Amino acid sequence: MKLRAHPIVRGCVALGGLVHMALGLFWATTVLGVEDGRSLPEHLVHASSVVLVAVAVVSVPLLAVGVLAVARAAFVGVTCTDAEVKVHNVMWTRRVPAERVIDVRRTWTGKTDLWWRGEKGWPRWTRIPAFSLYLSTHRSVRQWLEPYNEQCVGTLRQWIDERRPA
Repeated sequence: MKLRAHPIVRGCVALGGLVHMALGLFWATTVLGVEDGRSLPEHLVHASSVVLVAVAVVSVPLLAVGVLAVARAAFVGVTCTDAEVKVHNVMWTRRVPAERVIDVRRTWTGKTDLWWRGEKGWPRWTRIPAFSLYLSTHRSVRQWLEPYNEQCVGTLRQWIDERRPA
C-alpha cells in the first residue's frame, strides 16, 4: 500500500527544491561574474581558488539539496508492505518492521506520528511529515489538505488494525 502526500504538498516540496537550485546557480554566476556571454563551465575553469571555494561552499550544497528535494518530492509519504513500513521524507526514509508498528497518532500541534516498538520493546515514534499540518497552516490551504490527510491516516490505521493479532 502506498500513501503519498497531497499533490499540493509534493508540488511545494519540488518547488522548494527548484528554488534551492536557482539560488545555488545564482550564487555561482554572481561570484564568478558570468556576464560576458561565456558559459558557467568556462568561468569555473578560469576562476581563482578563492572563488572556487566560495562557489563550492555555498552553491554545491544548495544544488545538492535542491536536486534531492525535486527527485524525492514524488515519493513523500508512507509505503506499507508485509515486511516493513517506510516513511519517506524529503531527506530521509525510515524503515520500521511491520510487526513492530503499534499506532498512528496526531499531536495537538497537528503533526502525525507512527508509533512502533524498538528492539528492546520501548515505544518509539517517527514523524510522518506528509500527513502533518502545522498550526501556522492557513485556513484556505488547510481545507484542501485536511480531508486528504485524515483519509490517509485512517487508511494507515486500518492497515495497522488488520495486522494486529486478535
